[in-house]
Amino acid sequence: MLRTLTVMSLLGILTAAAQVEAHRPGAMTDIPEFSVDALSFASGDSTVSRVDVYVQVPYDALQFVKAGGAFAGRYEVTVNLLSPDGALQSEKVWNEEVRVPSFEATISRNGASISQRSVTVPPGIYTVRTQVRDLESKKVSTVVRKIIAGNYNAAPLSVSDIMLVSRLTQDGDRRSITPNVSGNIAESGNRFLTFFEIYAAVPADSAEVHYIVTDNKGRQMVNWFQQVRLSGRKTPVIARFDSAQYATGAYMVSIEVLPKHAPADLRPVLKQRAFVVRTGNLPVSVTDLDLAIRQARYIARDNEYELFEKAGSDDEKRTLFDEFWKRRDPNPATQRNEVMEEYYGRVQYANEHFTHYIPGWRTDMGMVFIIFGAPNNVERHPFDIDSKPYEIWSYYEYSRNVVFVDETGFGDYRLLTPIWDLIQRLKY
Repeated sequence: MLRTLTVMSLLGILTAAAQVEAHRPGAMTDIPEFSVDALSFASGDSTVSRVDVYVQVPYDALQFVKAGGAFAGRYEVTVNLLSPDGALQSEKVWNEEVRVPSFEATISRNGASISQRSVTVPPGIYTVRTQVRDLESKKVSTVVRKIIAGNYNAAPLSVSDIMLVSRLTQDGDRRSITPNVSGNIAESGNRFLTFFEIYAAVPADSAEVHYIVTDNKGRQMVNWFQQVRLSGRKTPVIARFDSAQYATGAYMVSIEVLPKHAPADLRPVLKQRAFVVRTGNLPVSVTDLDLAIRQARYIARDNEYELFEKAGSDDEKRTLFDEFWKRRDPNPATQRNEVMEEYYGRVQYANEHFTHYIPGWRTDMGMVFIIFGAPNNVERHPFDIDSKPYEIWSYYEYSRNVVFVDETGFGDYRLLTPIWDLIQRLKY
């Protein structure tokens, strides 16, 4: 078992990350513990579009305090919409309070608080920067997304963004939609729904909607048509999908719309929406099981990895994957596996900071960071006259300095210091 990820990482890595911050740009930060979905729709004003921002904060990401006979958690949400040049176009700030009846509910991975705000902006490309601040712990987490606010009046046919729906309730003519903010359809049971709006300025009473779902290898999972009756300028559409057939992974739903008996020069409108299937306690960053298995190679023993390679079905791989991380779970009594979350958090950080010609997790710097975490100290030597650019990472826990050299001058730092002896000791 990798002791550095059961003792040192959980007690000391965050401190080490803070120490290295002064030495290299972009010190390691926590993986965002909340989900954001930003969707564009037509507004009542033809000059602007409406952007709906949904924020979902899991209960176990909040710090609760005793409040009478219940437990209360409070957080602040700030949403900024920025233009491509970084100028602030809109800002929304609001507070939310969550009350639950028991301590068990505060640490449940199934409970979450969902809030929503809408803004109107001119059509264009925007950055949506969402920040959640826990008002008890003062912990801050940020998610950044891109969104295109559509120009829904520029063409005779257009379609809004696609919302994933976790729950739909109908009371007479009133319909209530609960969005699936995380994009993980495993949270929606055996089926999931999509919601979108068709905006048609052409004389037609119906449209043909074509649905295709593909996996991350481009294989078609779903291919079907639906006839939709158009109700004037704006028509809301809900489509239902069976989700039982999807294994862990990333998928794309494509929706193509074309009114029946449309003019010959009217082209179909295509919209796409990504979603994932992630069951159990998988970290948010894990959307491809095969890739997650390959990324675990750095800490897997040879016999463990051989079992992965021999596994035939996705179900067998998932069982082996769960067993692999269960053996490394520092607290099996809880729903979370902190070691797995830390490990794939490092993988994500490596991809964001060390990607060069290959993904960051496969680079030498990425490998060292994933295995040992953030160094206690970094010496950077990019411009020494008598040497190629190099960096020295110091790990005090192991009395080890790790040296990387940029042999090409293009930022492709290669490991110079042998560390395989230490890796083998940590594995076994």
